[in-house]
Amino acid sequence: MRRIALALLVTLAVASAAVAPAPAQDVIKLKLSHFVPAAHNHHVSVLAPWAEEVKKRTGGKVEITIFPGAALCKPQQQYDCARDGIADIAWGVTGWTPGRFPMTSVIELPFVIRTAATGSQMLADLWDKYLKPEYRDVHVLYMNVHPAGHIHTSAKPVRALEDFKGMKIRTPTATVGDLLEMLGAAKVGMPITQVYESMSSKVIDGFVVPYEVIPPMKLAEVSKYHTEIGMYTTAFATFMNKKKYESLPADVRRILDETTSARAGYWRKVGASWDAAEVPGRKAVLDRKNEIFVVSGDDRKKWRDAVRGLDDKWAAEMEKKGLPGRALLKETRELAAKYGEAD
Repeated sequence: MRRIALALLVTLAVASAAVAPAPAQDVIKLKLSHFVPAAHNHHVSVLAPWAEEVKKRTGGKVEITIFPGAALCKPQQQYDCARDGIADIAWGVTGWTPGRFPMTSVIELPFVIRTAATGSQMLADLWDKYLKPEYRDVHVLYMNVHPAGHIHTSAKPVRALEDFKGMKIRTPTATVGDLLEMLGAAKVGMPITQVYESMSSKVIDGFVVPYEVIPPMKLAEVSKYHTEIGMYTTAFATFMNKKKYESLPADVRRILDETTSARAGYWRKVGASWDAAEVPGRKAVLDRKNEIFVVSGDDRKKWRDAVRGLDDKWAAEMEKKGLPGRALLKETRELAAKYGEAD
C-alpha cells in the first residue's frame, strides 16, 4: 500500500509539473513605451492586442508591459528610449528626431497618400531597398503612417489658400514644416501632446492632424473649424533595443517578427486600423457642432500646385547627403499611382 501511495504521489507530481505555468524567473518581461493616451486607437487596437498575441503565441513565456502617455520616455525620445535600453520596445514618430531618418521622410511629402493602409504598405515596399539602412542601431518591428491629415483652426476658418497665409500652425515634423511654409503659414514645431494647451493659450492658430487623433486628445474642444484636405502624413516606427532582441531565444525572436511581418500584411493592417478610426474621429467633430469644409476640385489643385516644388527641394537635399533621393522619390510617387492614391 505504501508503494502504491508513493507511486500515486509521483504520478500526480509529474502531471502537475506538466500543466504548471513557467516559473516566474523564466518569464521574459519586456517594457514597451509610447506617447499617446491609453484611449488612443493605436494603443487599443494595435499595441495591446499585439502584446496579448505575443503572450499567447509564446505560451506565457513573454510578457509585454505597456507604458502609455510618455510615462517612461518623453514623446520626442521614443527612439532613444529603445536604442539606449530604457525601454525594450518603443513606438514613436520618426520625424521627431530631425535628420536621423531622412529617407523615411519621403512619405511625408505633400499629397503622397490618402489612406494609412496604403501609406503603411508603401513603407513596407520601400523598406529593404531604401529605408532599412537608417535603422541599423535598432531592430524595427513594423512601421506605419496615419491617414492623410487635415487643417484645424479656432479663430477663423480656412476655406481657401489665401486664408491659410500667416497663420501659426503646429507642425509634426520638419518635412511637414516645409510644406506649411510653402503654403504661407508660420510653422511651429511641437509634439501632439502640447497642442491642446497651445491652442487654449493661443500660442498657435491651428494644427494639422487626421481626425482619428482628435477624440483621445480632446482637440475638438480647442478647434472650431476643420478644413478637410488630406495633404500629408507622418511616419511612425516600433523600435526594439537591438541587444535585447538579439539576446532573446530564437523561438521568441521568430514570434516577434512573425506577428509584425510586412510580408504577411501586418504593416498594412496597422494602417487600416487608423483608417477605421477616422470615422468616429470625424463624427466627434460634427457632434460638437464644429464646421467641416472640404477642399475639392480646382481648389484642391491650387493647394497641390502651391507645394509642387517641395519634391525637387527634398530630393536635392537627399542627394547632397549622398542619398538616392531622386530614385526614392520617383519610386514613391509611382507606388502612390499604383495604389490609386496619387493626387
